[in-house]
Amino acid sequence: MQYLYHGFSLQNKRPSNMDSVLLKRGTIQGRGALLALVCDGVGSMADGAFASGEATRMLGEWFDRADAADRVGLDMRDAVLRINGAIIAHAKVGRMDTATTLSALLLVENAYSVVHIGDSRIYCYDGRLAEGQALSLLTGDHVSESGNLTACIGQRPDIFPQYAEGAADGKTFLLCSHGLYKRMDMGLMAAQLKGWGRQALKEPAEAMAQYVIERGETDNITVAMVKIEY
Repeated sequence: MQYLYHGFSLQNKRPSNMDSVLLKRGTIQGRGALLALVCDGVGSMADGAFASGEATRMLGEWFDRADAADRVGLDMRDAVLRINGAIIAHAKVGRMDTATTLSALLLVENAYSVVHIGDSRIYCYDGRLAEGQALSLLTGDHVSESGNLTACIGQRPDIFPQYAEGAADGKTFLLCSHGLYKRMDMGLMAAQLKGWGRQALKEPAEAMAQYVIERGETDNITVAMVKIEY
């Protein structure tokens, strides 16, 4: 078994890129593991990039120390809560205005765990399902009817991240910022996630980014794709 993965953060037509992406391999209690993470700093806040970068750095450090494979997904959720508190404390001292979304996928051998807050997304393509059911959204958006974020990292201490877990066999995962999905055709996304097997994931990831740019997307685009291959 091996993990195939590819990711990038593309500064599109915005003056700065507040997104962060992390793809990191390791072991947890002797088991192969991989952490994929996409954070999108809230652009309306002056220090959105700080929260995005700090959340990415701290969750990567948590992954390096993780040693409880039996409940590691819940440990990741607890780590996100601590990260939220740390960013709030730092922002208060530095008088910073900061917040970020966070979408994290953890694989330990052939099991996955998801922790999510904000309006980034995690999609899952399962080639074993019927075509109309093969693409699913693992995360819900924390967005009000007016389009404003209702939950994020770095603003409030009482957050409730979404958590899910399951079997990763036969699945391809896509983590992305809203710069990718808001102009994306879901049929095209399913087609790009389908059948990449041992081939590199770079081509479908970059094809999706190019698709939304050609349709007028100006936001930054951050993507991480992960697949288990036997």
